Amino acid sequence: MKDFNATNKKPIIAVTMATGRQGMGVVKELSLRNEFQVRAITRDASSKRAIALSKLANVEIVEGDLLDSASLYKCFDKVYGIFGNTTPTKGLKPLVREYEIEQGKVLIDVVTDLKKKNNLKHFVFSSICKAKDPLNNEPAPGHFTSKWDIEEYLSQNKLNEITTIVRPASYFENFDGDLPGLKITDTNFPGVVRPDKVWQTIAVNDVGIWSGAIFANPKRFIGKSFNLAGEELTGRQMAELVQKVRGKGSKKVRYLMAPRILLKLFVNDIGVMADWIERAGYGADISNLKRIANEEGIEMTSLASWLKDK
Repeated sequence: MKDFNATNKKPIIAVTMATGRQGMGVVKELSLRNEFQVRAITRDASSKRAIALSKLANVEIVEGDLLDSASLYKCFDKVYGIFGNTTPTKGLKPLVREYEIEQGKVLIDVVTDLKKKNNLKHFVFSSICKAKDPLNNEPAPGHFTSKWDIEEYLSQNKLNEITTIVRPASYFENFDGDLPGLKITDTNFPGVVRPDKVWQTIAVNDVGIWSGAIFANPKRFIGKSFNLAGEELTGRQMAELVQKVRGKGSKKVRYLMAPRILLKLFVNDIGVMADWIERAGYGADISNLKRIANEEGIEMTSLASWLKDK
């Protein structure tokens, strides 16, 4: 199944942005697999999240910055694989497309150089789910197109032969955030699209589970890209599911859509995203994902199980 070099040492996988939600899920999954040494990259090794990760088996914490190529070369020294992800969040500014593009360029340039030196064998890049209806893709949100443009830059640098691209849809965790009106309550399930529109979603930890399987089976997954999702429900169906999970005697749960005009006033790109989901939609082939998951021993997280565990 695996195609690693014969060695007594575990192959090293470097994980960028390791203390972010996605990165933490990848680090934890790779640690549990006990097949790799995990190099978790963060800008602050003294943070609570970094310290927590450092206590996991097979994990070492190293400091690095996606905007500093010299630090990335140190972090990627002697690695077998890299899990690369980028962010549009710049300090208090939530969605800065140019900031994410800059990170992606630095990352891809370093990965390209490592490939040319024949050091790197597998690169997993985390993008974002592409459209079910590509003819209705425009206008797309800037924090989507930034990742898709990084994908294009990756291809231009001829990295596809060592790369797997994962493209997750919206996270379950977004329904339980800190913003007013966008948090599950006793009586409300929040969302940004109309209650009758189908919306693909996924648990953030499932990105880690899929990435672990991808690194463990390079022959199957290198050169491939996958739109990832675990559920495909309307907002109204999700609200009904919350009530069902809570059981008899629980309060009625209704779907509460955030007003589009307020979204666009608060963070315009979130409003553009909501328009895009309704118009083009996330395009994961969930039936095919379930088939692959069954073959790879992946247990995809359902919204019901996530709700029970949260």
